[in-house]
Amino acid sequence: MPAPGEGTIDCKLIAGRLYQTISSAYPLKIISPKAVANSPIPNDSDDSQQRQKPLEPAVGYILSYGGGIVHGDQINVRAQVGSGCALILLTQGSTKVYRHRANRPPSYLNNPTNDAKLDIEQSYQTVDISVGPNGLLCLLPDPVTCFKDALYNQRQIVRLADASSSVVLLDWMTSGRMSRGERWEFAKYFSVNVVELGGRVIVRDALILEKGGLVRLRDVDAFAFLLVLGPAGKEVAGEFLKEQREMRIRAFRKRENIVWSVSEVDEFGVAGVAVRVAGPTTEDVREWIKCRLALLQNVVGDSAWSMYFHSS
Repeated sequence: MPAPGEGTIDCKLIAGRLYQTISSAYPLKIISPKAVANSPIPNDSDDSQQRQKPLEPAVGYILSYGGGIVHGDQINVRAQVGSGCALILLTQGSTKVYRHRANRPPSYLNNPTNDAKLDIEQSYQTVDISVGPNGLLCLLPDPVTCFKDALYNQRQIVRLADASSSVVLLDWMTSGRMSRGERWEFAKYFSVNVVELGGRVIVRDALILEKGGLVRLRDVDAFAFLLVLGPAGKEVAGEFLKEQREMRIRAFRKRENIVWSVSEVDEFGVAGVAVRVAGPTTEDVREWIKCRLALLQNVVGDSAWSMYFHSS
């Protein structure tokens, strides 16, 4: 039985069939609709029209009973992605982080099984996922939206088994509840993304935004960090690098109201790209990201990809 706020996902192939086990405890909920792998997809770049078989897809939605992350919540999600599997982790709508309420931690933290040594005056979410050989993780949540005075901490850790493992990781946020006139009025947003291979760090990216310095972002309402690593994301990463070479006059590119930059990653035999994106609206950034990731449909299949495409 998981502790309050904890969830686990385990997907693996047994005798060629996908098996998935899920557990979660209040205030966290994880659901898994069934996705079907496509028949093999032709590779247009191959003159012989050799057909490429998509990975076996598993889909999970990370939800919250409170409609978001309440002040003091401590959410922990752990997952195992087996060899030959593609785990697509999504959310149903933006992750809302509610405002700080002094001296009012959630009651479930009084549970003696919750021994996390965290500041109960802040909110936390940790996602820790191991990816097996020839496996793929697509961590593609909707953006985090912090309410006024919210204090939020997030860690996303991916552990690759070897150079055949792949990950597509998205970490993005909005300026706040714009319909309520809240733009960059949260107290703290701290996010760390780490990818490891055999205990060696390939990528570590951290972002901290705090009240007082947010005025610099007044022309931006959505900011994203996108990481594409491994053989399953080779085509997507290649398109980014191709456009970088074609537009190498400046480090930052601007197209369709989007400002973006790309950095090449090549560590310990794992190659890919790290991309940073900023835009004037959430929808602009969302459509830009989904368009750029469209080639993943060839890897995970139409059924799983349509769940991401229609998740917002």
